[in-house]
Amino acid sequence: MFRRRRSSKKQRPSEGAVLDSLAESGEEVVRETTEGPFDLADAPEDDVRRIDLGAIRLPVPKGVGFQAQTDAKGNISQVLLTTGASALQLLVRAAPRSEGIWEEMREELSGQVTGQGGQTQEIEGRWGTEILAKLSTKKGTNTVRFVGVDGPRWFVQATFQGKRATDEDAAPELDEALRNLVVDRGSSAMPVREPLPLKLPPKMAEEAAQRIAQRKAEGGDGSRAIVAAGDTPKPAVRRKPSPRPRRH
Repeated sequence: MFRRRRSSKKQRPSEGAVLDSLAESGEEVVRETTEGPFDLADAPEDDVRRIDLGAIRLPVPKGVGFQAQTDAKGNISQVLLTTGASALQLLVRAAPRSEGIWEEMREELSGQVTGQGGQTQEIEGRWGTEILAKLSTKKGTNTVRFVGVDGPRWFVQATFQGKRATDEDAAPELDEALRNLVVDRGSSAMPVREPLPLKLPPKMAEEAAQRIAQRKAEGGDGSRAIVAAGDTPKPAVRRKPSPRPRRH
């Protein structure tokens, strides 16, 4: 885990434009590796199956499906893990070298939700201080749970959806995936809060490019595709009912 000793003076990055390499250096960073998500430098040597997505090594436990929204070059814009009636969306951002951003992110997320007519409540959960949010949608109210994990120069934003949003004991496989996540921050300076680059493995990227090209040739959306792996359930095929015999 990531722990820090704060100096008496705290600086807030201005609109995410301050590079993390220029972050305040008056704080000492202390790493603990008892539980993930892990920094690449502290990643355990285990037999957990992980997909290399560039900035993260994503575990996909048994019974969990993986979905990624990607462009023709394999650049990922959304990562989603699903199991049963629950889902986990992951986003990894750049963070200052010695200052976590989850406290500020909570304020912003709450403001965004309430600004759109929703409600939020801060609760103490399995991952520390979390946000339980009720989002207003056209079909009613949708509940999600926002979780944040501060790491050395990175930040993981995890959003639990479905049953896991309201029940901590639902979908333990998703918590297992988050706990075994490995983040490869890299050494490049990036604006604070900017999403870290995620990219599909070559074989999956090739599959996505073929789908996009085919859809474009058919006159459809030729910009993005959804790639799935793991135990992702296949959509049920609707069969047309057999015609009833006519009565004479």
